[in-house]
Amino acid sequence: MMKRSRPNFRRISNRGVKLAAPRMAALFMLLPLTIPATIVAQALPAASASPNSTGFCLPSASGTLQYAVTASQSMASNYFGNAGVNSSTNLSGDLAFITNSELYPFNTVFSGGRAWSSSGQSSYNFFNLALTQGIHLQRWTLVLSDSVNYLPGTASSGLSGVPGVGDLGVNPVQAGATSGPVAPSSQGVLSGFSTRVSNSSGLSIARALTGKTSMSTSGTYAITRFLNSSTKTTNPGLNNDSESFSLGLNHRIDARNSLGGNYSYSRNTFSGTSFGVPTPGFSSQSASMQYSHQLTRKFGINASAGPQWNDSGAPSSGKALSLFANVSASYSGEFSQANMAFTRSSSSGSGVVGGAISDSISFSTSRTLDRVWLCALTAAYTQSSQVPSAASLPFTFYTTVLGVQVSRSIVRSLSAYASYTLQNQTNEGTTAAVNLFSGLSNVAGFGITYSPMATHLGHS
Repeated sequence: MMKRSRPNFRRISNRGVKLAAPRMAALFMLLPLTIPATIVAQALPAASASPNSTGFCLPSASGTLQYAVTASQSMASNYFGNAGVNSSTNLSGDLAFITNSELYPFNTVFSGGRAWSSSGQSSYNFFNLALTQGIHLQRWTLVLSDSVNYLPGTASSGLSGVPGVGDLGVNPVQAGATSGPVAPSSQGVLSGFSTRVSNSSGLSIARALTGKTSMSTSGTYAITRFLNSSTKTTNPGLNNDSESFSLGLNHRIDARNSLGGNYSYSRNTFSGTSFGVPTPGFSSQSASMQYSHQLTRKFGINASAGPQWNDSGAPSSGKALSLFANVSASYSGEFSQANMAFTRSSSSGSGVVGGAISDSISFSTSRTLDRVWLCALTAAYTQSSQVPSAASLPFTFYTTVLGVQVSRSIVRSLSAYASYTLQNQTNEGTTAAVNLFSGLSNVAGFGITYSPMATHLGHS
């Protein structure tokens, strides 16, 4: 941690969000109404920015609000495991805001939309809202965060997690006080159509002990609930409750290097049954060392690793030892950015199984060409296997997600895009899985996005 530096609270959270709206005009009118009148009254003249928009992007300056509205059409084969080709008409909106307060920074990211499906398939809504409030008290830093999302299946690509809606170049951002490169989240196990709502609330506290050394602790409580029955099974997914706690110490060696240690504990419990059989919970503990190095102003790496103990709670299972690892590298330039990461850790199982240990490698990049073209690419491969338990049968899932999107500015605030997303998942030993997607799915989308330049709010 830099000496007396403040964490970057702009790394809010989440996988994108979209809220249903019946007409494009209605959404245009509703978006400004989400801004309090007292803030609008303080609006400053817009600063000069890129002359052309290539779609929605997260704001990069304090005291600014960015929004976008997208109308699109998508076609999918075997989407959510449904046979044949399905087309949908989509309407979505995105909004992000950063305050300019140094003592009480606040950030929010919202996105919402609706997909009207044809061919007898289900239409659905999807949305996500993330809020982060920071508080600086001399040597203390507190971060309160909350995120909620409503999705038709496992999040897979872009800010929203729904392929084909035009947000592939906008990566989900992280919540809380962090430093150094942040690894993208592992790709979850893909499921069939299964409406779910998830909520995660957290508190992190950091204390500067010296000019170079700090201590931090955090706690998070999260839930996932499945709201309707799948078209393929009477059980749409495993409801999950999870609690986690961590304690860490970080020391800045010099301007480019930092070293730290961390202990974390998490507990997952499941309600309901998997084909009539109760699903046992499990807990995990890990102790890891972390090293961060900033090679240049634009390129940095972050690595943490250590032992992880997983305990299913079954008397005959005991604690199983595995490796926890999180290694990432990130590049951020004026016209391009890239992130690559490898993660190995336990997870809740995405509502498909009662917990999994996943190895995941992911890569994402975007580049602006001639200031009017934006090309974005994401790729992730994950292998998930069971948390050792006497009550669970062995399984392995192999999940691949690949997405590419090209956007072109039409006029100053209007752009068009075309995208393609591939999802493939195979499995071994899945007799205990609930509503598991299996096979190959292709999603192609194209649409138009209205995204004006950032609006400046409040005093600079």
